Amino acid sequence: MTDPIPILPINHPLDATIPLPGSKSITNRALILAALANNPTTLEGALFSRDTQIMFQALKQLGFHCQQDEAKKTIQIKGEGGHIPNKSVSIHVGNAGTAARFLTAFLALEAGGQYHLDGDPAMRIRPMSGLLDALVALDAAAFEFHREVGYFPFTLKAKGYRGGACSVDASASSQILSALLLAAPAGKSSLELASPGVRPAYIAITQRIRESFGAPDITFNSSGTYPLAPVVYTAPPNGSYPIEPDLSAASYFLALVLIHGGQLLLPGINPKPIQGDAKFADTLSRHGLQIQRNSNSWIANRPVNKSIEGPAREINFNSYSDTFLTYAAIAPLLGDSVCIHGIKHTRHQETDRVAGIAKELTKLGQAVEEAPDSLQIHPDMNALRDQAIASRKAGQLIEIETYEDHRFAMSFAVLGSHDLLGNGQPWLAIKDPACCGKTFPNFFDILQSLKND
Repeated sequence: MTDPIPILPINHPLDATIPLPGSKSITNRALILAALANNPTTLEGALFSRDTQIMFQALKQLGFHCQQDEAKKTIQIKGEGGHIPNKSVSIHVGNAGTAARFLTAFLALEAGGQYHLDGDPAMRIRPMSGLLDALVALDAAAFEFHREVGYFPFTLKAKGYRGGACSVDASASSQILSALLLAAPAGKSSLELASPGVRPAYIAITQRIRESFGAPDITFNSSGTYPLAPVVYTAPPNGSYPIEPDLSAASYFLALVLIHGGQLLLPGINPKPIQGDAKFADTLSRHGLQIQRNSNSWIANRPVNKSIEGPAREINFNSYSDTFLTYAAIAPLLGDSVCIHGIKHTRHQETDRVAGIAKELTKLGQAVEEAPDSLQIHPDMNALRDQAIASRKAGQLIEIETYEDHRFAMSFAVLGSHDLLGNGQPWLAIKDPACCGKTFPNFFDILQSLKND
């Protein structure tokens, strides 16, 4: 764990171009589909972070021929047409939920394979049972659990996908269903998966990437049943797949523009991105943020002669929940009370995000009402300022706990960039800033560059 980093306030309007990292969600889905394809694929604009490197290294361990160029942000993989070269491998998935779930479903393809999987301590308590139960129900895999049933570590004994139907409990994470939608059709037999109530925005990402690798669209009925025809995945045209910039990462910079005014250019985003997190821009537009959506970029703007507009009152973040922490962290600056809901499932991510954000905001003197699926935040700028002054008088900064969760670090760094004391001096520090290596390794360097502009 790295030392806390003080956040230097920004005391001028913004005017910069921000190169966003590639999307983790898209990169790791594309890595799986490239490995399943029957010809080579180059991923362009790929994310290089801890989570994607875990996936990349796992594929190398499994015998896939792959290479990467971080400077060019490219990853090349030679697909094996639904075959996994190595049948006995031990894989460590860290705390990467996408790698954990996508690899587990992927490994079930190789009948006769035996794979040992484990993760960080935090990964050992993250939900996996919905996926494991589905694989057993499909008779695609059997499991030997080495600690607690339904959790890492375990040994997966692959049997291959041979058709059938089952119910998939993806209430804890839509990644559970996405894992099966990616891997199961490569088993060359038709399946039917019933998974009502899953969050559609993240499934839509999976479907769009599947289509780029030659799979047909999946039509599901109102009861949440997904019929899956066998698929022979192929590389996209010209053997290249472009990775969209990470719109969860974009949320921090959109929030910075709202707070400080001015404008930021975010290159590489098209007018209609496939990520549901694009809705965060609409949320901030309620407060006066303006977004110009060009053919290959967004320009975020808030005129410096216009103040932040009134409260949103109530927001359902269910379909873009990776950004709710960004909004909650800056809520003290937005005026009146707000209710954030649709976030129950985030209690089972890198940490219990609902409980964690409530605790940190309370530390900052904010009144927070926590419910299973929601947070009611009552901003109090006077209390926030009093907490900061008391800490500075004690020769300290307010320190934000990050719970090994990158989104806590980046969200509260945005809040800390506000010149709360009016003297340009830091008042807030972020513990373990290196946790941002999960999705955005150079986040604090970019934030610092905005201070210096």
